[in-house]
Amino acid sequence: MPRRSLSAVLTLALAATGCAAHASSDSSKLKIGYFQGAVAGPEAVVVADPALASHVKANIELRPIDSGVAGMAQLRAGAFPVVSGVGNPPFVGAFSSGTDVEVVFAESIDESGLVVSDAIKSNADVKKIGVLVGSTLDFQLRGWLKSQGRTDKVQIASFASEAAEAAAWKAHKIDAVYISQSFLIELKKHGGRVLTTASDIAKLGYAAVNLLAVGTPYARSNRAVVQQLVCQISKAQTLAKGDQAAKYVRPAARFLGVRPDDAVEATKTYPYIPAGEETGWLKGADGKASSGRLAANFQRTAEFLVTQGRAKTVPSLDTIAAHIDPSFWDKAQSGGCS
Repeated sequence: MPRRSLSAVLTLALAATGCAAHASSDSSKLKIGYFQGAVAGPEAVVVADPALASHVKANIELRPIDSGVAGMAQLRAGAFPVVSGVGNPPFVGAFSSGTDVEVVFAESIDESGLVVSDAIKSNADVKKIGVLVGSTLDFQLRGWLKSQGRTDKVQIASFASEAAEAAAWKAHKIDAVYISQSFLIELKKHGGRVLTTASDIAKLGYAAVNLLAVGTPYARSNRAVVQQLVCQISKAQTLAKGDQAAKYVRPAARFLGVRPDDAVEATKTYPYIPAGEETGWLKGADGKASSGRLAANFQRTAEFLVTQGRAKTVPSLDTIAAHIDPSFWDKAQSGGCS
């Protein structure tokens, strides 16, 4: 979820050795861009659990990324064919600018929060808010400000990384920060109070959806690997919410850069999309991706990108649907995970 200039991030990420999990004796590798932080992403749960990882017939390597924008740029550059947890603005921005990519699974609704100090008593007191530039959080924050009629009354400070915006808030350089759940635990320990949440803002029509994105050429030539990845990602999310959640989340913490106890606590309340709701995100009642919830969300996201000057036009629903592939989830529901 960016830290430095895009070119710097790209250089560092390409040089990273990554975290490997040898899921099989197959010599092939599957590199996945992923986010570190308090929440255990399903990709980390899969890699940390040998039983889950063994079903993906490739050697999985997790490559840390600092932002969805950088992650999609790295995917386009060939650093890896898969990104887990990328938000809707970076994803829509990527395919709008020519990146051949598709979403194969909707993982979660982001649970971010607008963090303020005790000095802020109401929405009207907020004057300067830090946010990760070009991110799903940026999309949500601007939607919230519009809904509050405060677009022209609040200064948005754009940051290249969530770590940087958190530091700016702690140093009292900004009076609020709209930041992901991965940082909320830390900021609360420093006296932060959550004024509004991503769930609240999603109800206003600005949902932050985290996605499993795959380069289309890779998905076409490695369907069996992608199929099992979707299957195991879905299973990992279910296990991370089950009665034995700690059993699966604690080992994953080594990929997150946080204490296992913090990972368990943060993941406990994280809103993974339930399996029963997945189909509705990927496609509508008519079986078409163009009528699903993701397509509608992506169209609103594109409108946001156009207003920000990061996209020239809003794609048609048919164009958007070409970058949503429900087939892997469909097959998973019809026995394709066995």
